[in-house]
Amino acid sequence: MAPDGNRDRDPLEQQAVTPADARAALEDIRRRQEQSGMAELQFGMSRSSLLTAALLLFISFASFDLPRPWGGAVLVPGLLLVALMAVRHTYGAPVRGRPGAGAMLVGLACGIATFGVFRGLAAALSWGGVPAPHLIAAAVVVGACLLAAPRARRAAEARLRRRAGRRY
Repeated sequence: MAPDGNRDRDPLEQQAVTPADARAALEDIRRRQEQSGMAELQFGMSRSSLLTAALLLFISFASFDLPRPWGGAVLVPGLLLVALMAVRHTYGAPVRGRPGAGAMLVGLACGIATFGVFRGLAAALSWGGVPAPHLIAAAVVVGACLLAAPRARRAAEARLRRRAGRRY
């Protein structure tokens, strides 16, 4: 029986990866990570996502001015908006990645800062004798957040590109 040329080779030689192949594979991984991160960012910062979040924030903050039984009634539309956002993100997002610890800390810091600005502005408006200070403070804070969203998106995109480039 004549030896078969393919069977006589060492199995490790057949599956060896060249350095150029490894670099190309790593570059493809970086490109895919950046692509999926951009898709997730684009979905999360889309107009409909931002407007839903802004409406939720406005309703929550403006409800501080309502008398006792009605303040709690705002909880129902707020919960419905949260449910809408969760369903939309779960079933509508093109990519569902888990946020990292850094993203969670940035989100937490932004949330705390937003609430602090709201409370400070509402206290100043209340001290000044403005009727419905929480409503006005909510409108100002939500408007500022919507105006800051494009800049935040650009910063997040730049961070994502830097992170994808140095990951490997």
